[in-house]
Amino acid sequence: MSCAAKILTRAAFLGLDFGSRFVKLAYTTDLVTFGKRKLDTLTFYRDYFRRNAKRVEIDWPRLGLEPPAYLVATGYGKQLLQAYFPTITEIRAHFRGAGWQTGLTDFILLEIGGQDTKVLYVKQGRVFDFLSNDRCAAGTGRYLENMARFLKMSWPEFTSYSQEPVTISNTCAIFGETELIGHLLDGVPLPRIAAGVNDSVARRALTMFRRYPSRTLVFVGGVARNQAVVDCLRQRGDYQVIIPPDPQFNGALGCCLEAHHGMEHITQTNAPLAKV
Repeated sequence: MSCAAKILTRAAFLGLDFGSRFVKLAYTTDLVTFGKRKLDTLTFYRDYFRRNAKRVEIDWPRLGLEPPAYLVATGYGKQLLQAYFPTITEIRAHFRGAGWQTGLTDFILLEIGGQDTKVLYVKQGRVFDFLSNDRCAAGTGRYLENMARFLKMSWPEFTSYSQEPVTISNTCAIFGETELIGHLLDGVPLPRIAAGVNDSVARRALTMFRRYPSRTLVFVGGVARNQAVVDCLRQRGDYQVIIPPDPQFNGALGCCLEAHHGMEHITQTNAPLAKV
């Protein structure tokens, strides 16, 4: 029996964040110990996701998990699931996940994922305002991956450069290469160009949240694991930048907490439990 199967029982709570690049799962039985899984989105859809005329099914045994008693989903692909499973907005999922991971009630939440960027202003434990850039992949994980590939750099090397950044103004995931070519022709060293790309993401994010008075910034999403972007954020503003223990699983953790809350509501009201 796998470790995941030992952790889970049929009474377990599971959160699923169906992202554009990865599907993240977070699950628990007691809100103390959490299991986590990350799969490439295409692999998840092809190998673990089944659709028939009546419903959608997830191949839990193949994932090494018992079917959870209650599941809540969010993310880029939640529309594939919302007719069959409870879903919540990404705003709510990340708000709940960040509050749980940090214990904070007053902060700015920055989430940069594979294809979008979200900012939440949280005050006294409530979301007072939010912004989202979900129409363009500029300044997101996809942009960073494309630029690292163009520069022929490994991901660990690319994410290590934050010093002496050259100015990059075009953060388009598709057309950003043109500006990089110009810097290469000008003889700018590759580390400075890579630093410029990372810094451009930090600068773009700062324009979204600098209007808020809080100086505490909680950074989540896959890009929060890019140390160079984190360093650039710290260098460019007087913010206390906090990276939770599991930044890429923040949305899945928020869904997991929501699943637990849903189970509590069902128990208190004796409402019927939707099958997973």
